[in-house]
Amino acid sequence: MKIMVISDTHGNYLGPLACLEEGSDVELIVHLGDEISDGRMLQKLTHVPLILVPGNCDPDAREPRELCGVLGGQRIFMTHGDLYRVKSGLDLLIAKAVSEKAAVVLFGHTHMPLVQRENGLLLVNPGTLMTASKNRSYAILEVSAESVSAEIVAL
Repeated sequence: MKIMVISDTHGNYLGPLACLEEGSDVELIVHLGDEISDGRMLQKLTHVPLILVPGNCDPDAREPRELCGVLGGQRIFMTHGDLYRVKSGLDLLIAKAVSEKAAVVLFGHTHMPLVQRENGLLLVNPGTLMTASKNRSYAILEVSAESVSAEIVAL
């Protein structure tokens, strides 16, 4: 399963839409918050299913602030990251992912892309697609029951 992971779009719903046109074999999009309304707009403009996880800039969101479930055969924990103070380190986030028995944790909030393995856990932060950012990026997650990998796509 090929998953596009985006976060911190901050009003730029056209950015992910343009990225989708390049990689049309994406089967799912995960939007990790901060302007979740961009994710809702994507739902209207594309046929690709979306998972929406609100961030700290989404006070009116009705969706849960974190999700954990099996996608493509792997258990994945999804959160924006602010609840785990990821700007100050990843220890709280890793502890939560381990308690959820996740193989992968997807998070945003820092606007800094990251793909890192730690103690068998794959940590992925797609960065930001905010228009004002000079370093826009998203992540592509390849998931199967046997393996999982991620790469950052810089724009």
